[in-house]
Amino acid sequence: MEADDILRERPVLATAAVAAVSALAYVAVQVVLDGVVDPVETAMFVLVFTLVYVGGNRCLRGRAADESAE
Repeated sequence: MEADDILRERPVLATAAVAAVSALAYVAVQVVLDGVVDPVETAMFVLVFTLVYVGGNRCLRGRAADESAE
């Protein structure tokens, strides 16, 4: 299985991976900048980032599929 196919074949796993990576990155930024982790702020960031990333990826895949069908 290629990395590009994970979103299509295992969407729950792909979404969880994106959420986990974005949470780790945001927590690291909070620790470096503030020294304190705000769980509500982190959860909001993870939710928005994951929705935008997964939604954008699906939209781009749909466009690519439409173009290749023509």
